[in-house]
Amino acid sequence: MEDSLNNSNLELVNAEDLLNDRINNLSKTILKCIPEKSDSIKVEARKTCREATEKLRNHSLEMLGMIRFLKIEYEKAVKENIDIKNKLNNTDKPTEQVGKQLPIRQTRTYANIVTNKPEPTYAIKISTKNNKDIGQVEHFLKTNVKPSQLKVPIAKVKKIKTGEMIIECIDKKDIEKLTTIINTTKQLQSKEIIKGNPRLILNNIDKQLDKTNLIEVICNNNRELIDSCGGIDSFKSQVKEKFRLGGREKDRSVSVVFEVTSEVRKEILKRRINLEWESVYAKDYISLMQCFKCYRFGHKSDKCKENIPICGQCGHLGHDFKNCKSNDIKCIVCARANIKGCKINHVARDTKCPTMLKIKDKIMKSIDYGQC
Repeated sequence: MEDSLNNSNLELVNAEDLLNDRINNLSKTILKCIPEKSDSIKVEARKTCREATEKLRNHSLEMLGMIRFLKIEYEKAVKENIDIKNKLNNTDKPTEQVGKQLPIRQTRTYANIVTNKPEPTYAIKISTKNNKDIGQVEHFLKTNVKPSQLKVPIAKVKKIKTGEMIIECIDKKDIEKLTTIINTTKQLQSKEIIKGNPRLILNNIDKQLDKTNLIEVICNNNRELIDSCGGIDSFKSQVKEKFRLGGREKDRSVSVVFEVTSEVRKEILKRRINLEWESVYAKDYISLMQCFKCYRFGHKSDKCKENIPICGQCGHLGHDFKNCKSNDIKCIVCARANIKGCKINHVARDTKCPTMLKIKDKIMKSIDYGQC
């Protein structure tokens, strides 16, 4: 390990010396082309000067990149060395006896359940071929289709107001098999429910990288990702920038939200995305807009139709969150939902609000994350 650290230091010094020599030589070339006692530069000399200047800039950037890369490698090696020493020290220490038995599993609260990412499902909507029989969808379905005989496990069944039914399966092959059987019946027909594409967010992106340049940089600097997605053209057809967050004058970076296919999403989440001078991880992006005047979802306070504000802390009318003087804490969102077992002793802005998490869960179920 110590040898590898020494080698990293030598490589760092050699890289700096080599690139410094290049820059010095190019600087001399520039100086030779510029007369010491003249205010003008000939055309050929000017051309040589510009080319040498561009090379100087490129080598300088190359030097910075190499130094940064070697610095990261050096820090990794140091960390590995420390980890190895810590492991060796820990093996020499006697193990302590635990006085209390650790719990086998966490308590299953309402909030814990809804925070888990929903399992991806595939859904179809079932209706009758004759509109007059729309109220008998459930009867015809249970009469003509036997999931146990077909060996098709049903994940969820839901009856909607129109009289139609929605059936969900975990496996895509199961839903395809079920669709075929239903469409062969005399009374029923089915239609696949198309889910939306997932969205990913990349944070801390240089705002100088516009929409076109950002995609090009990703394609040029992430060959493994591009190859796994079927090439540049295939990647570009499956990735679309939707919007950006931030970007004010004082901001140096922005967050970029992309809409991607489920296949590309899996590949992007496996690795870092290399850009110009940084690399970032992508994260799933779920948009849920909340009004801080009425604390309902789907709009902002400037578009709110309520005349009287509702407090997001105590849940009372007539004042806002900032001006609340009450010691009571009551989530108006959960109070409205009136879900059994749902606690309301938190503020309406709480990111762990059970009702908010349940709404996010519904949004996630409407997105095609692909087969796990």
